[in-house]
Amino acid sequence: MKKLLILLLALVMVLGLMAACDQAPSTNAPDTTPSSTPTEPQYEVITIAQALELCGEPGNKTEERYYIRGTIVSIDNANYGAMTIQDETGTISIYGTYSADGAINYSAMTDKPYKGDEVLLHCILQNYNGTKEVQNARLIEFKRADIQINEADYTEMTVSNARAAEKGAKVKVSGVVAQITYANGQIPSGVMLVDNTGSIYVYDSDLAGRVKVGNKITICAEKTWWILADEQNLAASFGYKGCNQLDSVTLISNDEKTDNAYDKSWITETTVKDLLDSPVTTDITTQIFKVTALVKKAPGNGFTNYYINDLDGTTGTYVYTQCNGSDFSWIDAYNGKICTVYVTVLNAKSTNAGCVYRFLPIEIIDEAFDVSTVNGAEYAVKYHGVGQFLPSYTGNPALELLTTVDSSLLNMQGIQLSYTSSDSSVISITTSGGKTVMNCLQSGTATITVTGSYGDQTFSKEVTISVDIPVVEVKYPTVSEAISAQVGSTVTVKGIVGPSLVNKTGFYLIDDTGVIAVQTTADVLATLQIGQEVVLEGVRHINTNGGSGYFGQSCLNNATVVINNYGNHAYSTASFKGDISVADFYNLDVTKDFSTSVYTMKATVVVNETPFYTNLYLTDGTTKVNLYCASANQYGFLKAYAGQEVTLEIAACNWNDKNYYVGCVLSVINADGSKTINSLNFQ
Repeated sequence: MKKLLILLLALVMVLGLMAACDQAPSTNAPDTTPSSTPTEPQYEVITIAQALELCGEPGNKTEERYYIRGTIVSIDNANYGAMTIQDETGTISIYGTYSADGAINYSAMTDKPYKGDEVLLHCILQNYNGTKEVQNARLIEFKRADIQINEADYTEMTVSNARAAEKGAKVKVSGVVAQITYANGQIPSGVMLVDNTGSIYVYDSDLAGRVKVGNKITICAEKTWWILADEQNLAASFGYKGCNQLDSVTLISNDEKTDNAYDKSWITETTVKDLLDSPVTTDITTQIFKVTALVKKAPGNGFTNYYINDLDGTTGTYVYTQCNGSDFSWIDAYNGKICTVYVTVLNAKSTNAGCVYRFLPIEIIDEAFDVSTVNGAEYAVKYHGVGQFLPSYTGNPALELLTTVDSSLLNMQGIQLSYTSSDSSVISITTSGGKTVMNCLQSGTATITVTGSYGDQTFSKEVTISVDIPVVEVKYPTVSEAISAQVGSTVTVKGIVGPSLVNKTGFYLIDDTGVIAVQTTADVLATLQIGQEVVLEGVRHINTNGGSGYFGQSCLNNATVVINNYGNHAYSTASFKGDISVADFYNLDVTKDFSTSVYTMKATVVVNETPFYTNLYLTDGTTKVNLYCASANQYGFLKAYAGQEVTLEIAACNWNDKNYYVGCVLSVINADGSKTINSLNFQ
């Protein structure tokens, strides 16, 4: 019996060993291919709080790798897998993410986690200059997050209907990704979504990092109108609602194909000029248009600008970039060519001067544009003829009109322009001595017909103009009276349009009694020229950010033209304060108002240009005076005097609460007494 028991026990042991051999071996070695289905817990996982502790002091880096499990809060850079993860103990940044074996970086992974997914990472921990982070993360496994929304809360509709939806509406739309935008650091920030009814911008960095151009996707999102926070009041004053877009996005499906062409059947063909002439109260943002345009590349210091211009080579605007132009290097192949461009207005930058549209090119096609197809007569009238006239006049501009137009870009010379007036008692068109001049004679309305002729081509366009010339001359307040007016009051003042402000939209208004800076809009400024006699209405203002002990900048804000008597008058220097040294200018008491003072100064012009920035200042060899500007390029007329000692007319200014005055150069007085005037805003 005893022997039988021993045999039975031995048999059980053998069967147990055989069963153990049939089980998969347990191992901590990670698979090199991330799985979307997590394995059973088999790693010694530490919490994020423990990981932060292990990062140690600045300069520390662990030799050992640690396992961390967390949920992705954000993908901070989709190119190299920078992300932020969290668990119940804290949050940590991941500098870069790779496959489990470290061979494949995040951007090259075919299956990878996104915001909301749970990840298991094998990490090196470090404290980089005080920032505790994961230096190198290997993705062991991840689990897809469940969609957290109720699709029933979203209304399925076309892109066109989504564009028209109210702010805050929850929409479900499908379409093809036509373009991806990038934020600073070449981080995907959003996509242009297109169906067979329209296009709309979708702002979501997580979505942009998950899709490719050509993907057909379905999303749930919220409709919104976006305006930069500090531009909202300005935008509202011009009636601009903002960028028509979707945000708060959830990706429902993606066909992963990159060969889906976006639908173009609905796209309107227009011109760059007509797009820019569209009032900001009419929503054209994120709607794609087809234009024929000149593509231009303009390298700068540390950045590159790209322009989409009309056939006159100048009417256009720049391409919106947050990456100093590097996100649009694909445009280089089209530089200097007239191409078919599918373009949208992504946004309008709102400033005191107005709202400036910024383009986003969706696609550029070089179709070997044939300039001979352009109607030269129509081109000359639309781009050169009608633009000479203002819709109204309050005086006689004695405007000399163009009679011949040439275009080297279109290889056209000698296009003729002629003009007729419907009422010569109100507006006369006369030709004498080879010059054709328009004169406004009395109040009333007249229609000017502008006709272009080129070979056998003719084209005409009418412009209706109103004239309102005061019969009785009125005595208006002087500039010195405007300076003395109560801050915040609306003042009317007469003077001569003087040299340009710099880095502000405006100019100096000057008469025999004083000088004051005038801020206005780009539309108003476009009606003025240096030397014109004007009556303005504006708000007496002191520009300050609330800095303690600094006076700020005296100016007239929101100026409009009451009367323009035109002419080409030399501005008076009777109120200028005389000579000042560089050192004395530098030491002006910033608690007192010297911003209405203009001096004559002898100084050497110094221009510093690097690959990344430019600046410009004046010096006597010991002391230097900075000039208020965004870059030395705004003082292009001064760059010609670099390294030279010159005599300048200079105003003290303090637009941004510095503890010293900087300068704004009105002119350089040349050796022969002539002046090179700062005409920046009038070019």
